[in-house]
Amino acid sequence: MKQIKYFIVVIACVFSTASCTKLDEELFSTLDASEFYKTERECILAMGNAYAQMQYRGTSLWGLMGTETLATDEACCPVRTQGTYLNNNGLWVRLNQHNFVATMDPVGSSWEFCFNTISACNQVIYQIGESPAEFAKKPNMIAELKALRAFAYYTAIDLYGNIPVTLDFTDVSLPQQKTRAEVFAIVEKELLDNLSLLEEKPSADYYGRCTRPMAYAVLAKMYLNAEKWIGTPRYADAITMCNNIIQLNSYSLEPDYFKNFQVDNISSKENIWVLPYDRKVGWGLQMHQYTLHPAQASVYNISSPIWNGMVASPDFYALYNSSDKRINSWMVGQQYDASGQPLKTSSGAPLVFTPSISGFQTAGELDGVRCKKWQFPTGLQTNQTMDNDWAFIRYADILLMKAEAIMRSNGGTPTQEAVDEVNKVRERAFGNTSNDYTTATLTLPELLNERGRELAWEGHRRQDLIRFGKWQDAWFGKPVTAATKELYPIPSTALLANSNLKQNTGY
Repeated sequence: MKQIKYFIVVIACVFSTASCTKLDEELFSTLDASEFYKTERECILAMGNAYAQMQYRGTSLWGLMGTETLATDEACCPVRTQGTYLNNNGLWVRLNQHNFVATMDPVGSSWEFCFNTISACNQVIYQIGESPAEFAKKPNMIAELKALRAFAYYTAIDLYGNIPVTLDFTDVSLPQQKTRAEVFAIVEKELLDNLSLLEEKPSADYYGRCTRPMAYAVLAKMYLNAEKWIGTPRYADAITMCNNIIQLNSYSLEPDYFKNFQVDNISSKENIWVLPYDRKVGWGLQMHQYTLHPAQASVYNISSPIWNGMVASPDFYALYNSSDKRINSWMVGQQYDASGQPLKTSSGAPLVFTPSISGFQTAGELDGVRCKKWQFPTGLQTNQTMDNDWAFIRYADILLMKAEAIMRSNGGTPTQEAVDEVNKVRERAFGNTSNDYTTATLTLPELLNERGRELAWEGHRRQDLIRFGKWQDAWFGKPVTAATKELYPIPSTALLANSNLKQNTGY
């Protein structure tokens, strides 16, 4: 399995330099016949170009981790009055306070995550389709690329609303901007039309690739958000898609929550779709740099810079019960070196992390609990990524989405079936049934809290807060903000490249 993972990452990185962004930049309307793939293996390798586009921006603080996690109530990068810390001229404060602008790096990089992936998919779909090579899996490869493209469009309508669309690599015109509802329909059709051609069961050959369960999950996400996005509730369809995954009997909750986030998490039975990482090649998952204190570098033998940046917001950390095993996602209190000796700051103070933060722009050096949910590898050098594979979709999320869809289709009231699905996740977290919900105690606000605890920092919080009507609320360091902030601005670079684009309201 390790060899399979390494092969996937190498393919992605080899082809990452060959990508083009057809939606925004120079258009390559024709390709010489020599550029079409001659064999099945060449076609397989070419698919790496499309997957490669997600590697850096998918987990970067300057990409989706910024727009989907740091901009929410579950994380912050406070301004510190002592020591070195992650600041970037106030960028992270502005992001968390929803002072979004079209030139903001995470806004532009998240756009590139979506549209670089789309562009690469369009190119490779065209090249494989035109390839003289004939083999049984050719239609399946094209379906897989269409599923990946659909995921990128799904992410784009989530973040930006009305977006440009093109599905034809040979179309040299500037793409027209379509409404969120129009793109929703395109993505839905693309996924439904290709379901039967996608691999149904998890396997080593399809690790990190788009499969039928992955497509079911993206459809479930779309249907769960449909009332917010297009004004039409689709909760019954969301339940159906979740049941499709459950009834495969291919996935289950790992008894140990943290197995899903280990350095070697390739054997997780819970992770449905992952973005593979390996320090030997590529760049992307840098959680060690974002959240650790510099004094902890020696604990993990890390030579890359450590930025003392991202921490859990105090109110978010307070959502955890002390008996909840998931509270161990966070470093709190005195920290120790590898031999068990107490660590100290450069000034000699005990390295003690506190849940409280004295002020959003006046924080102390050690304010805020740090994230250790993803096991830190040892020996990381400068410009090396963590080895943990990033789960875009986990089985626990499927159970929680099904429960939410049942509740919303029942006027917000839980049925016993909804309660049972949430309690499967809850019982793993507590190790017993003593903290189970009942139909009287499981409310939509409490389900939002449970999703927060289960999926912390995994990239779901922004979408959840919007769907639950909490995105505009004030939280630690952030005032009440306007409804227009539910969408990010279209990046200025995209507006300059495509005259058909109209900026989102409020920017």
